[in-house]
Amino acid sequence: MLTVMGSTGNRTLQSKAAPSFSSVHEPGTPAEHALLVEALSELHNLLEEYSPSWYTEEHHRKAEAALHPRNKQ
Repeated sequence: MLTVMGSTGNRTLQSKAAPSFSSVHEPGTPAEHALLVEALSELHNLLEEYSPSWYTEEHHRKAEAALHPRNKQ
């Protein structure tokens, strides 16, 4: 892990190599799935509310697609 000063002056932790989609944990139980959806939903709401300059329409569409996979974007 590395600590990086972002453009907003916030320190962030970044791994040296971004995880691939194949290494992402898939929920095994409905409870795990619910926790992941809740976390993503909270992060999405914060991003929508504060609209950081780096948060693009592409990020918005990806989050919406992950939260509502049955809706066509």
